[in-house]
Amino acid sequence: MKLLKDLSVKMHVATLIIIHQPSPDTFALFDSLILLSKGRCLFSDSCSNLATFYRSNYDESIPTNTILADDLIVKASAYESFDDNAMRMTVDPSITEDFIEAEEGGLSSITSLIVDGNDSLNFTSISRAFFKLFVIFHRNLVNQYIRNITNVGARLASYSGLSLIIGAVFWKVGITDSDRGLTFEESNIVLRTNLYLMNVSYLLPFSTIPVFFADKKFLAAESALGLYPTWMYGMSQVFLEFLFLTLMSTIEAAIVIPMCGLYNPTMPAAVNFLTTAAILIVSGLVGSTMVFCCSIWLPTQDLAFLTGSTVVTISLSLSGGFLPFTEMPDLPHTFQWISPIKYSFQAMTIAQLKGTSAEKVIDLAGYDTPASISDNMWILYGIFFALSFLTALGMARVKEVR
Repeated sequence: MKLLKDLSVKMHVATLIIIHQPSPDTFALFDSLILLSKGRCLFSDSCSNLATFYRSNYDESIPTNTILADDLIVKASAYESFDDNAMRMTVDPSITEDFIEAEEGGLSSITSLIVDGNDSLNFTSISRAFFKLFVIFHRNLVNQYIRNITNVGARLASYSGLSLIIGAVFWKVGITDSDRGLTFEESNIVLRTNLYLMNVSYLLPFSTIPVFFADKKFLAAESALGLYPTWMYGMSQVFLEFLFLTLMSTIEAAIVIPMCGLYNPTMPAAVNFLTTAAILIVSGLVGSTMVFCCSIWLPTQDLAFLTGSTVVTISLSLSGGFLPFTEMPDLPHTFQWISPIKYSFQAMTIAQLKGTSAEKVIDLAGYDTPASISDNMWILYGIFFALSFLTALGMARVKEVR
């Protein structure tokens, strides 16, 4: 224990230790103490302030004829006989902040001790819930995005690189020299461009499978301790992915729209850009949630990748991008409604062709079910919430396997 204390001081890191009945010499090494009893925090402060704790709550000095740690455990065990209002809690808010830094690996000179109990601090239930949510959000942000620069950099490079490749392959396909607008053949090339954009939105989230499985392992470990509700993990992950995908989709739209000439002349340029970016953001979020759901429900990364990629491949085949709905055989035409890519593809197509000379393509190919961008987007939102609900059910079933 002395070695651990020396390393903590030398390397300027926090060390969080749960220990039972430490000896006087071991207890003297700790700088701070959190004393828990029956789900309540009795003390959270520097060990040098224990004298105030004894004097305020027991009207006595620190015992000298017994081991201090043993006496604290006895008092914590007997806490249930006290009136909640009678016990004066000694809690230093800065200690809580230090624990957040410690959990994230932040620098701190405090070595901390928890004796008997669980994670509940002396906050109201609402404040405690927000505090826990902040801890999970902050930890996921730091561990999965800020520190995991390799994964973030690879995803950023993939989105940007593929957008540049699509832009180079489909260079200025949405721009025509004709005064009458896009011809039927030119509009079909625009549709192929949209299909490739859907590939980016629904296939690139598979790069997050290792991240999701790492978080799933952490969730299992903390669920066994009852530290945090599972919905907090899901909400934190979805929100972080939303922020990340918003950034990536904005970059994608900024690259693809000018390179491919994906402009609708009946829309203002800003509205055209924001509409395309919004469709890409929602599509990416649905794709990411699909991967998240597979990662939570399936036991291995290989199986999650196999299942998720199979679902996306089938969805692509039913999207209408390869074969218009009006030309589909009856069986696949019947199952087109379960494909989320169908609605993303239709929303993108309507956004680019509605009101132009090529609008007739929407009717001829059957891309008008639903017939508006907003209706397709609402269905995508519904699919997203359905996948989120399935993911939440899966997270509630996650158990730690040792």
